[in-house]
Amino acid sequence: MEPPEPPEDREMELREHLSELRKRTLRILVVIIAGMVVVFPFSSKLIREFWEGLFAKKLDMVIYTPTEWIVTQLIFSLILVIFATYPFLVYELYQFAKPGLFEHERKFVKTFLPFSYLLFLLGTGLAYFIVIPKLYSWAVVPYFGAEPHLSVKRTLYGAFKIFFAFGLTFQIPVLALISVKLGLIDSNWLRGKRIIVYIAIFILATNITFDISGISQIVILALVAVMYELSIFLARLFEKPKSTT
Repeated sequence: MEPPEPPEDREMELREHLSELRKRTLRILVVIIAGMVVVFPFSSKLIREFWEGLFAKKLDMVIYTPTEWIVTQLIFSLILVIFATYPFLVYELYQFAKPGLFEHERKFVKTFLPFSYLLFLLGTGLAYFIVIPKLYSWAVVPYFGAEPHLSVKRTLYGAFKIFFAFGLTFQIPVLALISVKLGLIDSNWLRGKRIIVYIAIFILATNITFDISGISQIVILALVAVMYELSIFLARLFEKPKSTT
């Protein structure tokens, strides 16, 4: 029989919640800033390597403003640090929520957190090695004999948006399972919100990609649909023990 309250649960004032949130946020900021300090000196080389991986053929990088390159270096360093420290960021979020969780809920969440990072890597890897090069091949096709000259900042921004869209989409099953286990939602709730989620994702995908052909939006929507339907299926499985008691 589980305890009536989580082992560390107690009434906390708003000031205490804000203090705990501030502590976790400061830790995250310190790690991110320190990581950027380390990565920034190597960002030029890393950007060039990343750029070459985006296109099927060699394409020159173009800068249209005096500050574009430095801003690109900063953004690239930030994205790379977030990618590398993703497990730490998730861990800090877990530590913030931990006092309100039962012991079995903590074990369940800790079990699935490593899967969250693996799925994040799978989604971003799929985007970087397959999806983005295919989509960006449309951008480097000569039009009426004119060679394309793409802005470094805008091109990388577009790539990062697709990059993280895929990584976060692969988090849907993990987030759904954790929410079901914690009793926040169930499979019926997921089924009821299916259409709303698909419409919202399509609108979001339309705004985060520069692809006017609509291919990237369709790919993202299809991926969300697969992950969402998988979430509903897994949610039903985790609800079975409850229905038999």
